[in-house]
Amino acid sequence: MGGLEAVDVRYRDLFERSQEVLGPDPRVVRVEVGGSVGAGTADRWSDLDLVVVTEPAEHEAFLADWPAWLRSITPTVFARTPIAPFVINAVTHDGLTLDLSVWPGEVPAFEPPAQYTVGALSSQRFDEVGAALEYAVEEQLRGLVGPFISLLRREEHLRHLTGVPHLIGLLTTVFLAETGGPPPGKHWNRAFTAEQRGAVAALPPVSATREGIVAFALGLAELLVRRARPLYPAFDLVWPVELAEVAAERIRSELGIDVSGWLR
Repeated sequence: MGGLEAVDVRYRDLFERSQEVLGPDPRVVRVEVGGSVGAGTADRWSDLDLVVVTEPAEHEAFLADWPAWLRSITPTVFARTPIAPFVINAVTHDGLTLDLSVWPGEVPAFEPPAQYTVGALSSQRFDEVGAALEYAVEEQLRGLVGPFISLLRREEHLRHLTGVPHLIGLLTTVFLAETGGPPPGKHWNRAFTAEQRGAVAALPPVSATREGIVAFALGLAELLVRRARPLYPAFDLVWPVELAEVAAERIRSELGIDVSGWLR
């Protein structure tokens, strides 16, 4: 792990070219590396994030001119401002990915995530991992009672797949409760143990078929339940027995699958 010395040498050339173009621009205060390169955590597969600080009075004019100065830095096959006018994503002709953020005067301080986000489809944020754990379990059980069955009955297998990141988010919340670790940043391998990652890798493959959905979804749910239940006393939580029983009964009556061995 490291800075510019760790990445593809062409990124170093791109950074130098950025300084050559933007350094003499009177609207620019400085150009520096950001992201993992700036943090010293980059590796061979990291891309280049640049931070451009402008004179506050010239900020809007500089931003409006971004296609011209970006073109002077490097030819691109793709360039856009996806989040806000001050963030620019670009791809060069030789496949390098370059992201730029442009700030007036000073770069605001960014803190690592301090709250737990539970699942990709939820807007919930939690300060404590115990509260996040409780939400993750209840959301998993609610999903088994409702969307899991209804989407299978409608044969909406493709739509079912869109919920996979959400389910993974629920499971990884349980993992964080096991380790007591903070919310993960960019590099997830550091946030989870080899055993936890192996448990996910051992799940049945998911596909847009009834069999694939059932195998993966119930495999993940069983893994989540079996690992979450022993954690509840440590966080002074009460296991949602009635919700679990309803989920087990619904799966038995609607799908003919007995999950009482691990769900009740």
